[in-house]
Amino acid sequence: APLSYVGASIGLPLHDHWFEAADRAMGFDWSGLLAWMDAHAAVHPLFRDVYMSLMPQTVVAILALAWAGRLATLRTFVLAFVLTALVTIAIAAVFPAQGIWGLNQLHAADYPDIVPATRDLHLPIFLGLRDGSYRLLMATGSEGIITFPSLHAALALILAAALWPLPVLRWIGLALNAMMMVSIPVDGGHYFIDILAGIAIAIPCLFAARALVARLAAPAAAAASRDIVPAAGMPAPSR
Repeated sequence: APLSYVGASIGLPLHDHWFEAADRAMGFDWSGLLAWMDAHAAVHPLFRDVYMSLMPQTVVAILALAWAGRLATLRTFVLAFVLTALVTIAIAAVFPAQGIWGLNQLHAADYPDIVPATRDLHLPIFLGLRDGSYRLLMATGSEGIITFPSLHAALALILAAALWPLPVLRWIGLALNAMMMVSIPVDGGHYFIDILAGIAIAIPCLFAARALVARLAAPAAAAASRDIVPAAGMPAPSR
């Protein structure tokens, strides 16, 4: 979170119009999704709660993988999480955006029956970081200020991959994170291109983390095998 605040304070030109144009070119209708959510106000709280489940899911994934002894998967998950966050923050600093709430100046009257999770809550901090009026580096209590790429989308994919080896949580994780992808545009205030970019970042980071974990584990495995193989010319230990 502090790194994202530093990145936003660089104050490079905003790219919201690029991202909105990309959505239109691909046929994505953000306003239509907002209208659908508002028309189905009874189910929207479920999407909002799923959007807010990123950190609880992370805690569950770490504890469940450790409890199940899936240490390689746990290491891969944590490393992929870190790599993805760093890459996302770096890209967001170069291609900053205020998000669709700020671009279109949306107000509660535009969605009278629902209360999306983030709305424009981040804008005072984001814009304050850009113009120099806000200079607090926050960790606990920080606002999510990254628009492009969507870190939520990237981590949803990584979480689904981390929970997949656990039979009890496999399908729950897949369902939750599929719903999270649907919730991100409205409850996260993201363009659709943000989600695609987040997924595009998460996939190579996940493969890189797996490769690195496997590479670092190989010497330890080789050393362990040497420890249990009797030395040449020596009898094996008696049972």
